[in-house]
Amino acid sequence: MTPLILLVDGNETPPVYVHLLEQAGYQVVHVQNMSERSSYVADHPVNMLLLNIDDKQADAQGMIRIAQQNHPYVPLFVLTSSDDENHIVSCFEQGAHDVTVHPFSHRVFLARVANLLRIFGIAQDVARAIEAGDLHIDHASRMVSRGGQKLELTPKEFDLLFHLAIHLNQVCSRQQILKDVWKHDYIVDTNVVDVYIRHLRVKIDKGQKFKMIRTVRGIGYSLRTPPAVE
Repeated sequence: MTPLILLVDGNETPPVYVHLLEQAGYQVVHVQNMSERSSYVADHPVNMLLLNIDDKQADAQGMIRIAQQNHPYVPLFVLTSSDDENHIVSCFEQGAHDVTVHPFSHRVFLARVANLLRIFGIAQDVARAIEAGDLHIDHASRMVSRGGQKLELTPKEFDLLFHLAIHLNQVCSRQQILKDVWKHDYIVDTNVVDVYIRHLRVKIDKGQKFKMIRTVRGIGYSLRTPPAVE
């Protein structure tokens, strides 16, 4: 399983540690406010809430309290710019399971994320390969093969395929793919997803009896597991 971390951060541009988490093998989704958080969590099994707060915000402590009350069984990791002792203690009192202060060591940050997930019994299994029939996807080496034949994918093609693979046999909407793979919340009049899906179809399905990449008309795409051969 690939742990899904939901970052609540008011900045429009995702912070540098989003890339850091992705490089470590986590799936990260960035929303800008608590309303977007509620909408996303309602439809997705989030494994960690990463809340970046500004201690100068009037509702900073309230954001922590609401997140903890609404999702008591989801680890809540708070990032803050204030090293004030009272502020940090208050974060814990409002429900944070861990708190770290900007700027922080990247290695220590990743260790704390992994530790919090481990405490909550959420395994990080992203290093293992994903098998779907004769399709083999190795996240650690970013290598893909089908039927034992190695496939050459561009970095973005791999990211798209991996996104479909961790949602195997589920329908991924174009909007969600744009948000999770391209890290854009709103893109108007673009067919970039469709273009990359066509590229993947050539590399994954061309010449194959079973076509794994399926179009769900009006919604998006799905990676399907081949039927078992008796």
